[in-house]
Amino acid sequence: MRFTLLLFILYHILKRAVKKNAAFRSYIGAIHNVRVMIKTADGKRGRVFIFDRGGLKSRSGATHPYDVAIVWSDPGTAFRVLSSQSDEQQFLAAAAGKMKIDGMAFFAQWFNDGVKLVM
Repeated sequence: MRFTLLLFILYHILKRAVKKNAAFRSYIGAIHNVRVMIKTADGKRGRVFIFDRGGLKSRSGATHPYDVAIVWSDPGTAFRVLSSQSDEQQFLAAAAGKMKIDGMAFFAQWFNDGVKLVM
């Protein structure tokens, strides 16, 4: 539940940044139709973030098509690491096999860099 709520809050933070943060708006403006999924490995929880020419949409659920997915082993680990906002924690989770990237890793890094602009 906390993981799902965290993704919902992240969507609203990014949506607000689209309107109020010129650096973020410029950063995402060059991307055309990129879908970034954050989900659990069991496919029960997730959210897709859809970036298209400076706009942002999002849908809840882990079954939507995507260009890249950040897949977490379980919602507790995902919540703990994502809420820490620590690159080191993300690296350690990946090294331990608790986080993996499915699809174009470039877009996962692009998404992570964009979130850092806003936070």
